Amino acid sequence: MTPHLLILVRHAKAMPHDYCADRDRPLDGHGREQARSTGEALAESGLLPEGLHVWCSPSARTRETLEGLQPSLPADTKTLIVESLYEADTALLSEMLRETPEAVEALMIVGHNPTIGEMAHELLSASTDHPDVTILLSGFPTGSAAVFRVNSDWAGLSPATSKLIFHTIP
Repeated sequence: MTPHLLILVRHAKAMPHDYCADRDRPLDGHGREQARSTGEALAESGLLPEGLHVWCSPSARTRETLEGLQPSLPADTKTLIVESLYEADTALLSEMLRETPEAVEALMIVGHNPTIGEMAHELLSASTDHPDVTILLSGFPTGSAAVFRVNSDWAGLSPATSKLIFHTIP
């Protein structure tokens, strides 16, 4: 069985909550820079394979984060706006991941905290030998990304089958 790649990305810095309706909040200037920087760091890591799939929450800030990442993603990246990611908790996200078709070898999720950070923390529990685990366990800042190698099929996703192999905090 071929290992899978899971990339968790928290949206970049957005305008304040009182700026407009939550779902419509755009990135601020710093957020646009964070998204670009995260994309560049992921590309420089050499971990972004051809055939990458991306699930993105439908909110303005996640879609704009994806726009900032896109110049660094492989040209054949397949993107899907997934309505349920907007309010998904870790239980729903775990269920969605476990139902991912095996043909999807690499998956990036652009979403929101607390779900993205909680999912990363759940998967990190088996990555305690990675030198940066403590940094990620202390928070999952806006624009951050964590890359996990999943040594199972998607249905077997768990802390025991996942290993942190890269992260970036812009």
